[in-house]
Amino acid sequence: MTSPSFHNDLPTLEQVLTRKTLPPVCLYNFYIIMRDRLHMEEVLDFYLDVQHHELLWRRYVKTMRRSGYLTEEDLADGVQSPRVLSRLSQVKRPPLDQTRERLHQKAMLNRQDLTDSAQRILLKYLVPSASKELTQLPQELKANMRRQMEDGGRDDPLVFTDAKDYLFEYMRRSAFPKFLRLKVWGNLTLWQQMLRLVFGLIALLAGLTTAFSLIFLGYPQWGVRFWVLLPLWVGILNISCFLTGLDPIWVLLFNVR
Repeated sequence: MTSPSFHNDLPTLEQVLTRKTLPPVCLYNFYIIMRDRLHMEEVLDFYLDVQHHELLWRRYVKTMRRSGYLTEEDLADGVQSPRVLSRLSQVKRPPLDQTRERLHQKAMLNRQDLTDSAQRILLKYLVPSASKELTQLPQELKANMRRQMEDGGRDDPLVFTDAKDYLFEYMRRSAFPKFLRLKVWGNLTLWQQMLRLVFGLIALLAGLTTAFSLIFLGYPQWGVRFWVLLPLWVGILNISCFLTGLDPIWVLLFNVR
């Protein structure tokens, strides 16, 4: 039985999404599982795209603060506070051409970059029949985001906050436990499991065919027929590996887990 302390030592979903973990429980492997096993990679794609949009927003706010448009007092409640949103909703780019040119040379972003990023998220995930339409989100939530962007002209990250939080909980409940079961409690890839299934069925078929043939030919029970148990055992072992994703032989011999 696994001790509770071991479960407490496992990485959390938040740590995986912020790239604070190492393989096999890492963001890359989580994406592979979401794409190949769970077939819901659009959920993780949206979450990561919104994370990137938030990074663009923080850089833009930093740009505007350096340009003198925002003050430290404006940022007292954070980069996504209502005061910051109100101030920045009145401007589409830094106010001075000279300042804009200087900040551009330092690879800072202007408001158009944020608008383009928000539009990409809208067209990719939220409009009907989008390439990665989020069927997991409630229609009311998607309609509200579209309304804020299309009618209200908003491009700040707060537009996507409710959807991001909703999908985080969705992944935490539905996807992350399955990911941990496959990567922490298993040591076989999908293709390895399929090969184990094929090999196991072949071994079982060979074992059963041989066993019945020897019975009909009248061989004694504890003679040649005893060795028929070997392919049967191999077949059962490989089918068990397919069902659980865990090869106990690898764990015992090579500590592969």
